[in-house]
Amino acid sequence: MRTEHTNSNDWWMVGLFFVIVGLHIFIALGNILAFFITPFLAPWYEALPICSFVLLISFSQELKCPLTRLENWIRVKLGKKRIGGFIGHYFLKPVKRYIKRK
Repeated sequence: MRTEHTNSNDWWMVGLFFVIVGLHIFIALGNILAFFITPFLAPWYEALPICSFVLLISFSQELKCPLTRLENWIRVKLGKKRIGGFIGHYFLKPVKRYIKRK
């Protein structure tokens, strides 16, 4: 994560970046788990709106996640490129790159 733009005084910013990304991954994986487990644990009339909400939150281009905004702010401070969306950047792009290589 060290770049030529990172000052030695920005060590806490790098640490905060990794904490935010880790928390974001934990939340995203929790949402994915909830999407697949909820239909088996709750009646359909409870599971349907919960799963719909999880999909909306996870893949909406209109709703801006506060953690993604915070990550982008930290990325700019560290001299890194902004990301469009967390799931697309950390989950979908690597899968697409892997499929293209095959």
